Amino acid sequence: MKKQWVAVLFASGALITSGAAFAGDAKAGEAKAEACLDCHDPAEDFAGSSAAELEASIKQIVSGGMKHKKKLALSDADIADIAAYFASAQ
Repeated sequence: MKKQWVAVLFASGALITSGAAFAGDAKAGEAKAEACLDCHDPAEDFAGSSAAELEASIKQIVSGGMKHKKKLALSDADIADIAAYFASAQ
């Protein structure tokens, strides 16, 4: 029984650290990113950026570590969805 729990914990950790558990939904991100499109053109502003890179940048903005015109209050799921949308919209 102990070996099974250890295997479950390792598998859970692998999903979390790989980001697979938090993969964004581009379709959901399209609706959530509507306000972003007032100022940003994904094809120009985010060209060549991966979802992971975009997610890291958005998290920096939300935490206040990167300046931005708008104050963003987003959940981790919202950030992942928006990043997935912008990465797919290029």
